[in-house]
Amino acid sequence: MGALAPPFVGSRVAARLSRRLTVVVALVFVVLPLAGGVWAFAGWEATQTRSHAEAPLQDALQRATSGYQRILDDAGRQARALASSRRVQRAFERHDRRALDRLAQPNVRFVLGRHAPAAASDGAPTRTVRILLGKRRIGTVVVRVPFDGELLARLERTARLPKERRLGFVQARSLLLPSGSRSALPVDLPVNESSEVDAAGRRYIAVSAALTREAPAVRLVALAPASEILGPANDTRRRVLLAGLAVLAAVALGAYALAPLLGRNRLARAERERAAVVLSHMGEGVFLVDSSGVIRLWNAAAESITGMTAEEVRGLPAETALPAWASVSARVPTCKPDERSRPETIPLELRGRELWLSIAGVEFGDGTVYAFRDATSEHRLEAIRAEFVATVSHELRTPLAALQGAALTLTERGRALPPATREKLLAMIAGQSKRLASLVDDILLAGQLDAGSLRVEREPFSAAAVARAAVDEARQRAATKAMLRVSAADDLPRVLGDEGRTHQILANLIDNAVKYSPAGSRVDVEVQREEARVRFSVRDRGPGIPPAEQEHVFEKFYRLDPHHHYGVGGSGLGLYICRQLVSSMHGRIWVESAPQHGSTFTFELPIAGDRIPAAV
Repeated sequence: MGALAPPFVGSRVAARLSRRLTVVVALVFVVLPLAGGVWAFAGWEATQTRSHAEAPLQDALQRATSGYQRILDDAGRQARALASSRRVQRAFERHDRRALDRLAQPNVRFVLGRHAPAAASDGAPTRTVRILLGKRRIGTVVVRVPFDGELLARLERTARLPKERRLGFVQARSLLLPSGSRSALPVDLPVNESSEVDAAGRRYIAVSAALTREAPAVRLVALAPASEILGPANDTRRRVLLAGLAVLAAVALGAYALAPLLGRNRLARAERERAAVVLSHMGEGVFLVDSSGVIRLWNAAAESITGMTAEEVRGLPAETALPAWASVSARVPTCKPDERSRPETIPLELRGRELWLSIAGVEFGDGTVYAFRDATSEHRLEAIRAEFVATVSHELRTPLAALQGAALTLTERGRALPPATREKLLAMIAGQSKRLASLVDDILLAGQLDAGSLRVEREPFSAAAVARAAVDEARQRAATKAMLRVSAADDLPRVLGDEGRTHQILANLIDNAVKYSPAGSRVDVEVQREEARVRFSVRDRGPGIPPAEQEHVFEKFYRLDPHHHYGVGGSGLGLYICRQLVSSMHGRIWVESAPQHGSTFTFELPIAGDRIPAAV
């Protein structure tokens, strides 16, 4: 027995060690995933803490970037104001360098001559305005916005940065701070991403953004002390690790058993966050109405389309938040999650404006999710297209019928007709063909005006001569329907614009006045000077225009008499073309009228010789 004792004892010790080793191995397999999870969670929480700490830095950078754009806009306005100054214009006209030197301001240059000024040597953006004498450039006003400490100080005030945070300019790995000091950067800073840099003897977290396409090499950077950003993140990491390690031993087996559930919960949380991000960046509006009819979700696109914020509508019944919802909701197609429905376009009145929404819904256990997009422009375009087709069809029907009737009569009975009748039919064909050609010309001209492809000259011409020529032509067309009178002084200044287009505008206004005037009534055409402009007026004695309609008469396809109560046809393009042509010549047009007291259509054009600064 004594000889057998040592081996037996050794076997029991080996079995105990084996069991302990098994437990240790099991604990290791339990602890390792938990430790990895704790470490990963600590890193994730630290990253989130750092992201939250960096968010104000990103916001400040965005405010500073917006403020910089406003500074550039102010520079452009300063350049235009200086170019419009009579003292500056007089100095350029006289080629007076001394006067320009006296008028100079910080970061403002006056460049004489017709050549464009050279770009700033430091790449700083500029705003320039040309000074014109007639069509010839005699100089340029240049306002420069340098990248310096003063600009940084202004941007810091705009960004509302705390005392320890800074803004700077980065160019070619060189950092400029508001104090004027420069620091070299070892690497290029990534755009819109945070990085750690050393500047002015301190460690910073930096976020940079491009400022303008004019200076792509210069970026604006927001700096925060690294301790403010990394300190909370490191504290969060330590707290998570300590808390995890403290409970790891006690709940190792339970945590290991719950690991799959924890993993699924974490995945679901990430999916919810991703879904929230996707929902906030969707181009379509999305809102959720629960089973009790209350709005529970309202995304950013819904705010943009409707002009109603989530705070205003969330928690309210749909009928309260959307007053017309009760009447239109029945027309919205809905389906189950595994089905598809075609959206319906419906009108919705919101805060005094009509929106046309293409909308559909998906029903589920807790309510209905609606997705919609703004189809107002499409609906308006379709209405304009339908109105255009109806108007043109109506205008084409009469001349085409007359052409067809006259052509058939001449074809079938031409030889048997008296000469006077044949000439009358041929005159009818010529007149209706001219009417069709005029309609087609108006449509093509309106298309060119809309596309901005119409060339309009800017040359001096005689306003009186154009008015008299337009009246003479109108007298031949109007025959005895109306008496035309023209009043224009011979000493009127010359007008700057397109003589042919001005003649076309006057002819259109005179024809309208004759069409709407009683037979034998008088139509007055007057040309007179009004300060720096020449005013053309056409007055008739027709039925007049109601006040509510006067703001619409210059719209495309708008007709005051759509049902032809006065027996006057038209495409609704004439006054629209007049307004666009006048606008293209830097003029303005309007109407003054009262029912049963006639109408006066007036437009003004600038006098030749006035210098209008042209911004570059």
